[in-house]
Amino acid sequence: MSQLEFVDFRPEMVDELISMWRRSFNRALAPYRDSHSFEEQREFLLEVLRKRAVLTVAQHRETIVGFMAQAGEKIEQLYLHVNHQNRGVGSQFIELAKSAAPGRLHLYTFQRNLKARRFYKKHGFREIAYGYVNMEGLADVELEYLPLDQPR
Repeated sequence: MSQLEFVDFRPEMVDELISMWRRSFNRALAPYRDSHSFEEQREFLLEVLRKRAVLTVAQHRETIVGFMAQAGEKIEQLYLHVNHQNRGVGSQFIELAKSAAPGRLHLYTFQRNLKARRFYKKHGFREIAYGYVNMEGLADVELEYLPLDQPR
């Protein structure tokens, strides 16, 4: 995808980012819909997530097409705009995460999100645990990535 750039999150991006995040979440988990209000997500992003993780935003022609929150070896959030999936943006985020944490990477995704599970497996992640239930009340799957030179 040409004209794609990765930038640090800035507070003025919050509304556009949350709108993209909500659409992506709701499509991936349909018919389940995010029960958090826009204001709750804004507060979580600004007051919690950005204080514990590095937030990287992908923009295409100044439109937000994805974001990743990474805290060390943990990918806490990774969402792509519904119209920009399967275009390599997610793969570029994974490469950024791997370079920021050259050892193990760890994340959770929803068990019902089969597309995300396939995506992570394609990028060398393996599923290591099932059944964690989060605030949404949906079962998770835990995944990890270990570089080839690290023992499993």
